[in-house]
Amino acid sequence: MRYALVFVVLLGCTKSDPVAKKDDPPAPAVKSVEHTAPAGAPGWIDVDTTAPLDTTLARFAKEAIAAGKKPYAYLHAGWCEPCQAIDKTHATDAKMIDAFAGTAIARIDIDAAKDDALAALGLSAGAIPVFYRLDASGKPTGDKIDGGAWGENIPDNMAPPLKAFFAK
Repeated sequence: MRYALVFVVLLGCTKSDPVAKKDDPPAPAVKSVEHTAPAGAPGWIDVDTTAPLDTTLARFAKEAIAAGKKPYAYLHAGWCEPCQAIDKTHATDAKMIDAFAGTAIARIDIDAAKDDALAALGLSAGAIPVFYRLDASGKPTGDKIDGGAWGENIPDNMAPPLKAFFAK
């Protein structure tokens, strides 16, 4: 049992829900709104997954670059503990604020997004949290980082690899 917990901590969360059935209704869509963050925190938006993702990410990347920020897509879920840790600390912990400096983050809830829409863009929710670097047209560059890059989900562990990734 202890090894199973360590494995989950090291790899982050995976998108598999043994309770969910194919006939279950889809999760409610997330509206495109600014993610609440204190002044000085990085720009985060919640993506409206009912809108075409390619168009949304293209517009997002263009606006981020125009604002002098690097655009990223962040795949997450409310039930994912590492995602919860990021969501709780990205705008409140000094190390995390520093790690996310200069970024613009488009949060995509994998439970609300359609798997085929994600796959069509080259986004995989196999292990979350995962951040994908976006090019100027809003397409993933292939450069990504996921929860397997750090150990325990605390800012002291998360911030250094995230900062290194975002600095590239």
